[in-house]
Amino acid sequence: MRRDFQVLTILAPTVVVFAISVGCESTPPPPVAGAPVGVVTLEFNSDGTSTSVQVPGVADGATLESVMRSVDQIAIELSGSGTTAFVQSIGNTKMEADKGWTFKVDGEFANQGIGQTVLHPPTTVQWTYGEFQM
Repeated sequence: MRRDFQVLTILAPTVVVFAISVGCESTPPPPVAGAPVGVVTLEFNSDGTSTSVQVPGVADGATLESVMRSVDQIAIELSGSGTTAFVQSIGNTKMEADKGWTFKVDGEFANQGIGQTVLHPPTTVQWTYGEFQM
């Protein structure tokens, strides 16, 4: 009985740390009600053409996924949600095996997907269609 207690005492903190770390890698929490809002500018560049869309009223802390889903000025097809959210197409330009859409937030390449990229308006997201770089 005492040995079982010792094992539980050792394992319990490990389980808690694991649960917390798994939770930290999931989708960010929703923006806080009453958070400041601003404009997110989405720029889409493909085959030498450029289109820009202004999305007003975006709360500080919103994800890029939520902003992309709110756009109705241009057709945007997403698959998945949260950590698995992925852009399939923007306008008439669809992802291919070796080409797709990549993005920068305020000039910096993101190091995570759209479902985990948190925005702090005013901000600009530049989408570029092209060959994937390895």
